[in-house]
Amino acid sequence: MEFANVSILRKVPCLLRDGITLYADIYRPPGGGDCPVLLLRQPYGRAIASTVSHAHPVWYASRGYMVVVQDVRGRGDSEGEFTPFVHEAEDGYDAVEWAASLPGSNGKVGMYGFSYQGAAQWAAASLHPPHLVTIVPSMTAADLYHGWLYPYGSFDAQNSLPWAYQLARDGARRAGDAEAEKLCTQVMQDPASSVRRLPLNDGHPLLETYMPAYFDWAGHPEYDEYWARLNWLEAFRSKPIPALHIGGWYDFLLQGTIQSFAELQRDGGRSPELFHRLEIGPWTHIPWGRKAGGLDHGPEADGGMHLKQARWFDYWLKGERDNGVYEEAPVRYFEPFGKRWEEADAWPDAASVPAGASGRIFLSGSELPANGALGGGRLKDREEEIDGEAAPDVFVYDARLPMPLATVLPADRSQLQDRYEILVYTGEPLRKELHVFGSPMVHAVCQTLDGPTDLVAVLTLLHPGGEATFLSVGRTEIGGAGTVRENGWETAVIALRPLAVRCPAGSSIRLELTGSAFPLLLRHPNGMPVGAAAGAGPGELNIATVAVACGNGVKSRIELPLAARSE
Repeated sequence: MEFANVSILRKVPCLLRDGITLYADIYRPPGGGDCPVLLLRQPYGRAIASTVSHAHPVWYASRGYMVVVQDVRGRGDSEGEFTPFVHEAEDGYDAVEWAASLPGSNGKVGMYGFSYQGAAQWAAASLHPPHLVTIVPSMTAADLYHGWLYPYGSFDAQNSLPWAYQLARDGARRAGDAEAEKLCTQVMQDPASSVRRLPLNDGHPLLETYMPAYFDWAGHPEYDEYWARLNWLEAFRSKPIPALHIGGWYDFLLQGTIQSFAELQRDGGRSPELFHRLEIGPWTHIPWGRKAGGLDHGPEADGGMHLKQARWFDYWLKGERDNGVYEEAPVRYFEPFGKRWEEADAWPDAASVPAGASGRIFLSGSELPANGALGGGRLKDREEEIDGEAAPDVFVYDARLPMPLATVLPADRSQLQDRYEILVYTGEPLRKELHVFGSPMVHAVCQTLDGPTDLVAVLTLLHPGGEATFLSVGRTEIGGAGTVRENGWETAVIALRPLAVRCPAGSSIRLELTGSAFPLLLRHPNGMPVGAAAGAGPGELNIATVAVACGNGVKSRIELPLAARSE
């Protein structure tokens, strides 16, 4: 059939090695002759074709590509049973080689798509199909434990549970169960209620029937053999192909996107025959626009990503080596305060940050407790400025009333920072611009009553007008068995979510320390390891007390990765 000046073949069968048949729609470009193939594999119905974030296949076909959009195993029209991620490596390998052999193909295949469709790329590429030339994984992870389901070291229930119901909804439709489909849709429309209902891994009969994989995700809180099978990064690194990584500062899979690029970056090497790129825009998972969360990032916010991807494919699949792609910077990112795109030669992981390229800021108490923004918590640029006589600061965390944090959008947290359940440490106004680029670290000397519990760090930027803009967050468990203590105290090390911001002169760095950031982070029930939290019921939500030391030679601190220091 013809549609939008493109030839479309619908429901084309692809026979896999185990006898299962998958089905795809194929979009052929106008005119004759062989051409490269772009393969997109997704579980949501091939008609959608990742168009919530990417151009429609017609657009790619009009640029001289054959586009193949395939339903993965057990979804849409494809045969078999769907278990998220599990079959995508072998099925993806077979799909790549099948696509390369289609009439009109020149044998060169690239893969694209975001989220699950991005993970399907990593899975297929981990087995090194001979005809797969390049991938463009967007907002996804190659290591599903660290980059997707447990990005902060605890189960990401806020995103995983509603998504499980979305997958269950489509499974119910496939089974002809209209009532189950309706109920799943209702849960999806009110995801906050599902995350607040306890325990998280019980009382979900729809998931037991249509998406039992959810219980595997929640039931494996530690990195084990289950997750090792769903980590394709090391296998990919053994024989890499070019990859264009696309992420969003406000996307829940940002850590997974950056982790994959940073690991490849560590392998070194950059030649016209093999290199990688990282692009990070001011976007949530959906959409990729200028007004994520209602905040206007300006007309340049989209970053020209459609054309970026097309030029990437032109370079690798059409051999257009003079189109400027190789000469571009390895990393490009959107700086939200200046509303502009910036470039870097590398992602600043531990292997690439030059010595001394971090800003160390010390926590200090005072004669006032640090509880709330009006308390006495301070941040000091020099160790000698710490108040050595200050008593430790203490907060109480009641798991029944967790401190709220729903998104990583740069919202104002100043009102919440009045809460006494939060220790607030504020720096002096910056004398010059501070360019933070990378993943901040917090080292807090602390002590716990009735733990284990969480210590959560939230970094904000205090503006002269009093607004405190969210910048980053991270967590770690403290007070657990096996914790190394000195005189009853332990040092918590918290890796915060990556960011890139130019903090203007006159603004101040502010740090919150508390016990929760719910529902963004899993609620720690207290008194049991966080690995058991998914099974905790309402009666197992307890109270923990945490002390943080900043005086008498104690060096609780923030390590800020600095891209540059303005003169």
